[in-house]
Amino acid sequence: MLEKICLATEKLFIKYGIKSITMDDVAKALSISKKTLYQYVSDKDDLVKKTISIHLKLIDNQCCSVVNQEENAVMQILNIAQMIINMHKDVNPALIYDLKKYHSESYEIFKNHRESIVHEQTTNNLRIGIEQGLYRTDLNIDLTSAFYIGLIELCLSHEFGVLEKTSFQIKFQYLINYHLNAICTEKGKKILEQTNLVTQ
Repeated sequence: MLEKICLATEKLFIKYGIKSITMDDVAKALSISKKTLYQYVSDKDDLVKKTISIHLKLIDNQCCSVVNQEENAVMQILNIAQMIINMHKDVNPALIYDLKKYHSESYEIFKNHRESIVHEQTTNNLRIGIEQGLYRTDLNIDLTSAFYIGLIELCLSHEFGVLEKTSFQIKFQYLINYHLNAICTEKGKKILEQTNLVTQ
């Protein structure tokens, strides 16, 4: 039941942000009473924490699935990007801001995940791409990973006016093109040009 609650809450947070969603909203979305909801979470802060944890675990599992099914490093990035777009295409730009300002412990979970799991996944992809001759050999892997992850978070935020006016899907598609064109060899760029995934 907890996972069901968190998945429903995740949809509300993505669409409306965190601050504007109440426990009443969550109970209503699930067609349960608040009393039932409080059997699984102690308060809204606890709900946010558990929702973030389940959301990150879900993304990790899906990313691992993509990597296990696809050996090509460029296609790994494109397939994961498509997955992220599908999950966050209606994301509210206030989401990360709300998380930082009102739920600091949950933001720390998000931040620690970004700096450990996501960084490891990204550096692994860069190493595979270099070995496959798809990425440039002169890349600083740690810096490239850090810039890429930072730009992903920027796509989710509303702290920069131009980005606030642009949909997540358009921002993220542009980011993927920007990232891959910067790191790919000619061999890698040919694969990028041949795909019709997020690059259009």
